[in-house]
Amino acid sequence: MRTPTRAVELGGKTLHAGDTVVINIGAANHDETRWDDPETFDIFRPQVPHIAFASGVHMCLGIHLARMETMVALNAILDRLPDLRLDPDAEAPYITGMVFRAPPALPVVFG
Repeated sequence: MRTPTRAVELGGKTLHAGDTVVINIGAANHDETRWDDPETFDIFRPQVPHIAFASGVHMCLGIHLARMETMVALNAILDRLPDLRLDPDAEAPYITGMVFRAPPALPVVFG
């Protein structure tokens, strides 16, 4: 949560000194002016800077370790399952959650 110390306009709304502002991190990276179709799960989407690990002085100290661990894990899975793909008979994945946004399931087939 944040509290403005003076009146300020943000996104066309006036926030007054002392107001409580709750940041909904689950809404992060859903800006239609930055991403085409931000609500669609697309692992091939072009990479653009996002705020998953914040930025500047607020950048998460674990950003490099988390990215390396993810790359190692995904590469190990893909090396062992070269024919891994989304299940064509399953419903399209959807993203849910307010803090950690992820699909509740990601049906895949391989072999």
